[in-house]
Amino acid sequence: MLYKINIHLLFLIYCSKTQLTQNEIQFIINYLKHEKFSYQLIIQLAHKHGVFSIVYKTIKLLASSTKELLDFSLQLKIHYLNISKRNMLMTAELITITKLLNQHKIKTITFKGPVLSQMAYGDITLRQYGDIDILIRKKDRFNMINILENKGYIPEIILKNSTKETFFNAVNIIAFYNKSIGIRIEIHWELLSQNYAINWHENTLWNDVKSIQINNNKIDILSMELHLLYICVHSAKHLYERIEWICDIDRLINTNPNIDWKYILKEAKNMGITRMLYLGLALCKELFDLKIPEEIQNSISHDKKIPILINKIIKINYSDTTYQGKSINTLFLLLDMRENYIDKLKLLYKGIITPKFDDFLFFQLPKQMAFLYPIVRFFRLIKKYSKY
Repeated sequence: MLYKINIHLLFLIYCSKTQLTQNEIQFIINYLKHEKFSYQLIIQLAHKHGVFSIVYKTIKLLASSTKELLDFSLQLKIHYLNISKRNMLMTAELITITKLLNQHKIKTITFKGPVLSQMAYGDITLRQYGDIDILIRKKDRFNMINILENKGYIPEIILKNSTKETFFNAVNIIAFYNKSIGIRIEIHWELLSQNYAINWHENTLWNDVKSIQINNNKIDILSMELHLLYICVHSAKHLYERIEWICDIDRLINTNPNIDWKYILKEAKNMGITRMLYLGLALCKELFDLKIPEEIQNSISHDKKIPILINKIIKINYSDTTYQGKSINTLFLLLDMRENYIDKLKLLYKGIITPKFDDFLFFQLPKQMAFLYPIVRFFRLIKKYSKY
């Protein structure tokens, strides 16, 4: 039996849908009169789940129905305007940075953030994002650091010369922060961390580059199909703890009717992430009434793990059950999301021994002692999970 969704989160889910039934509209209206309703709680939860802007748009659209909705829309408006202003600032900086890197012969692919907002929602202000994500080729990493530092960006980790080689071989990302404008940029040279144990070849990404226009500027992006696969993997890794990630999948599919499902299924199978793809689609169907192609729906129905995973995700993140943080059960959930036993073993092995960004923040070892990082990571994981 599916766990009952918390009433406050159900309100956010309904407000995030593209099409509402009359019953859902009535639920939204009645919710504002509920004894548990609180302006501050909903504002807090909408921010936490990354759906504030679309919640505001829905409430504004329905505002003429009741005085309560009109009053609530006015309460939300100032927050929405602040998010819009912030998004426009980050989008302008994205354009500046990609142009700067391209001028230095560094090719870029932008994903998530403003481009996903444009691709899935048709508006850079309708999706919340806290940073800018840019993918570059491995060969351009060191040059990229010099360029961004000269631009006023400070790396979140200052690497020792003896650590750089180990860091760049183990980690797929480095973040930069520009204090003067308050913007954080994450530069990736691999789309996924090695801890994911997913073999996403560089050529697959760079041979299928697309582009969109934002503010009359061309931005190179992942294809819609690869973007969808990435969102499903990234969200699954975080157990879909934010409504925004489910909404992203729903909106991306609904706004792209010519999606190449054969290509998506082929790539998912090659990378061993078919179940992660199915999980994302099934969650969208469950919470957002997403229409899935019949053939894919039949395949999802034959995977007995999917309803179990959905129930556990709803219990952890969307029910009245208190979530205590990550535990050993989180690892079991992640293992269940992989359909191939060899991939489960790789995930377990790489998740334990491959150092992550935080491990280098914790302690930088010289190249000669880099073999100790798996031990450092192992004990840090024990400390992390033993809290719960």
